[in-house]
Amino acid sequence: MEENEFRDALRTVLTQSPEPPPMQSSTAIAAGRRAARRRTVTACTGAVVALTAVVAVPALYRSGGSTPAGHQAAGPAPTPGLSSKAPANGVPGPDVTKPSWPAEASGDATADSGPHYQTGKKVLDTLLTVVPSGYEAPVGSAPDGTEFRSHQGAIEDPEWSYLASVKITKDGAAGQLYVEVHEPDNRLPSDPCELAESFWGVKAATEETLAPSKARYPDSPGGRCELVQVGKVQVAVAGPAGPGDRLDRWAAYRYDDGTVVFVAQARQSIFDEPKLPAAPFTAQQLAALAVDKRFHVGVA
Repeated sequence: MEENEFRDALRTVLTQSPEPPPMQSSTAIAAGRRAARRRTVTACTGAVVALTAVVAVPALYRSGGSTPAGHQAAGPAPTPGLSSKAPANGVPGPDVTKPSWPAEASGDATADSGPHYQTGKKVLDTLLTVVPSGYEAPVGSAPDGTEFRSHQGAIEDPEWSYLASVKITKDGAAGQLYVEVHEPDNRLPSDPCELAESFWGVKAATEETLAPSKARYPDSPGGRCELVQVGKVQVAVAGPAGPGDRLDRWAAYRYDDGTVVFVAQARQSIFDEPKLPAAPFTAQQLAALAVDKRFHVGVA
């Protein structure tokens, strides 16, 4: 087959083939963002760089400049959609496949102004107030520009979520603290331990990996998921599934209105520094933070 014949045949296939089904953009974007956050911790890259789900959607972390409370947040409003209108020639143009983002997101999945930006900043500000005594939360950034304090409000599926991250230091070592809040209309699991394991896809410890977790956390019956009583409620607290996990322990709690709060800690920061010799919070303390009303936030 000659080159011109091949091109004619290819053009015929493209114009006569049925249009593919509409993209589930919100689901793809949410899955991409959570996968990117997980890669941030395991690969120690420091910031969510990109979400790739058929279309690439950057998640931005911006500096708060001289503001000591931290950096920038993110978070769009309605879930972005794609036009389902088919073009006359059967070949979709850029206007058909381009996601539609709210004004406060400035063209991507994260807010850089508006109420969702401010809510993300509030989560960071609150996280800074609970840094344990004896630890510092430095202001600034690494040589590659990664901020020591960051926050973001972002579109999930279909809710908004707010993520705050803080580098903590003590005696020349560095760890990391995280809080992630999901607004009520989320699709996260209802079961406490399943909810805990939904956090960035991190699995809790099993019998095979329990021994090193027990040695690391003598204050707890074990490193795997357990229910910790805080007042009248129970909070799921999970430990790492293996030594390769960057998170050391995290807590998960769902409020009656559906709001979900995750609080996590890591002895190793996302920066190239020695890790903390001990985790800053016990299981009981993490559980108490997960039900701290100051993290029960959202935009009405």
